[in-house]
Amino acid sequence: MPGERAHNRTRVIPFQLRQRSPRLVACSVCLRVWEEGAWIEAGEVICRLRTFEHDDVVRLGSSLCDRCEMELRLRRRSESDALAA
Repeated sequence: MPGERAHNRTRVIPFQLRQRSPRLVACSVCLRVWEEGAWIEAGEVICRLRTFEHDDVVRLGSSLCDRCEMELRLRRRSESDALAA
């Protein structure tokens, strides 16, 4: 569109990553977050912790939630059964 600025994909957004930055563990498949002993939708955790208001960037650790781990195990088992047939 005329007059629109093109998005600069090479622009670096400055942020601070400190040792005391909050750390969350997220499922690598469904992106739910482990919080207070349960897997919760990321949007709920972001709103509750108000991470968008922090000066520090939230650190993310990766894991698999129970549901995604079970689905992956079942998928691998059914694929190996199909190969054996």
